[in-house]
Amino acid sequence: MTTPIVRIITPKSRITALWCICLVSLVLAMVLAPPVQAEDVVQGNLPVFRHIDRLAKIPQGVNARVVRLLMDQDFPPFTYEAADGKAAGVSVDLALAACGELKLTCTVVPKKFDELLPALQNNEGDMIISGLKIDETVLKNSAMTRPYFWSLGRFAVAMASQLRTSDVRSLAGKRIGYVANTNHAAWLEKYYARSTLTGFTSEADMFSALRTGAVDLLFGDDLRVVYWLAGSASNGCCKTLDGAYVDRNFFSRNLAFLARREDQSLVQGFDYALDRLQEKGVASQVFLRYLPNGLW
Repeated sequence: MTTPIVRIITPKSRITALWCICLVSLVLAMVLAPPVQAEDVVQGNLPVFRHIDRLAKIPQGVNARVVRLLMDQDFPPFTYEAADGKAAGVSVDLALAACGELKLTCTVVPKKFDELLPALQNNEGDMIISGLKIDETVLKNSAMTRPYFWSLGRFAVAMASQLRTSDVRSLAGKRIGYVANTNHAAWLEKYYARSTLTGFTSEADMFSALRTGAVDLLFGDDLRVVYWLAGSASNGCCKTLDGAYVDRNFFSRNLAFLARREDQSLVQGFDYALDRLQEKGVASQVFLRYLPNGLW
């Protein structure tokens, strides 16, 4: 039985792995080797999502531009319209901070989600900062930065649970709830076949099953699980188990900024800026501004 690809474990006191080992290296390595479970480097309490290119320089002329940032207004917590009508979210703040790093003049242009890519190609904006699914169709005419975020998977258990770790052996025979016909379901079926897997038609049913004790634990999208645990619907019943998981073959969708394919200098400039924001800890501050505690 193989084990899950990468488990992000936040150390209790200090970073316990070498700085040079980062999330991207581990994720790329999974293509070349059998799946393994591994600790990952964190920065403070956050995973290091980007592999820093220390030789990169700001492309010439990129800071002489006005850049229009295209965003979906209904993609919280990454891009959305705040109560005061202003653009807000993880991606908005990261993009604007990158503009500051590059000394760019940037404006935010709101669009409906299905209008983002046509707007980019029709030169109604210069960079999409909302989370389009990156596939061959998108990349045919677009260029992307390196990812600044990966979606994660997470187990949750009842407060009184005696489970302490989510490895395959510890969860053998345990009842795991999940939403049927999802990538999280396929991941469980591959790695946790020794557990009793129980599929539900909706997240609400899955969450209810954990709250009422119909399952021993659940597995789903990290953000949605943590938001549910922190909200009133959970009634404080439950908690996260162990670290979050990354698996690009299943549920770990990446978030990146997109520009027109011919606009490589803008992509290179934003990659440079995002690297600097991670090094300076600014990216961590942005994540913590919008994302709930315990996400990692």
